[in-house]
Amino acid sequence: MTSSPTTGHPKAAVVLATAAVLMAGGCSSSPPSSSGPPRPKGAAVVMPEVSSVPRLITAADRSLPIAPYLLSDKQSDELTAAQAKLTEQCMTRFGFRYTSPAPTPAFRPRTPTQFRYGVTDPNEAAVDGFAPVGSRTAPTTAEPASLSAEMTLVLTGTDDPHIKPGSSAAGGQVYQGRKIPVGGCVGEARARLLSEGPEAGGDAGLSNDINIDSFESSRKHPLVRAVFAKWSQCMDARGFSYPDPLAATGDSAWRTRTASAKEKAAARADADCKKQNNVVGVWYAVDAALQQQAIEKNNAALAKIKKAIRARVKLAAAVLAG
Repeated sequence: MTSSPTTGHPKAAVVLATAAVLMAGGCSSSPPSSSGPPRPKGAAVVMPEVSSVPRLITAADRSLPIAPYLLSDKQSDELTAAQAKLTEQCMTRFGFRYTSPAPTPAFRPRTPTQFRYGVTDPNEAAVDGFAPVGSRTAPTTAEPASLSAEMTLVLTGTDDPHIKPGSSAAGGQVYQGRKIPVGGCVGEARARLLSEGPEAGGDAGLSNDINIDSFESSRKHPLVRAVFAKWSQCMDARGFSYPDPLAATGDSAWRTRTASAKEKAAARADADCKKQNNVVGVWYAVDAALQQQAIEKNNAALAKIKKAIRARVKLAAAVLAG
């Protein structure tokens, strides 16, 4: 029997500029979860000095400072597979034949920075518009098979709709002489992979916050604002009026299943104007500087996150090899 969606926790990938691209293509993207206290709204960000700006057409092969504190796609996939395997083994102990659902195929950039700053290849943009190949179509998810009340209880630790499945508030009941683990079999699998908690196997909230905040703050940096102004003048000369690249990628006119001729022309102009004014180089340099500044401020907490990632990946590898 196949499962309910409670067993898997897909990584919440953050490709920030591409979020507008995917919205333009008619798809949506959920924001990553975040633990800890809420970030203060409108808090002032100290803009760092940027001493060096590389000349970049694309940032696809450049990593950002926060990368070691985030799960890679490979690590995330291994953790998801290991959790599925442990969940199935736990369900077998309770006498159930259970198969975890296969992860839903979803659009993934080649690297986290491939489309972070939007489209950058004029030739590809002239064909695909602002939405990369494969990103316009929302992933199709198979309808999960219904589970019996007993299976649901053992799987998630609860049949109470007010309790989050797999959470530490669930579990402890006895089923056929066996005590259901905290969080059910899902909770047991997460605990064995050190993946319990608000993120439930995803990225740490602090790492996600730094990744998101640096991008948002970078748009307010004087260097980025200046290069956006040059980009905007370039676009205006091509017949397109936008204040910055995100406004171009997020134009509601692009929310179509296929790229129109106008979208393709605008996307090509966007990529050309970025190249002409080194928008990606400036934007990446500021983004990286903001992240480095945040990493230095949160060095101790991030060191623990990095150590936890290593431990979790090691545990997942052992489960999958067993």
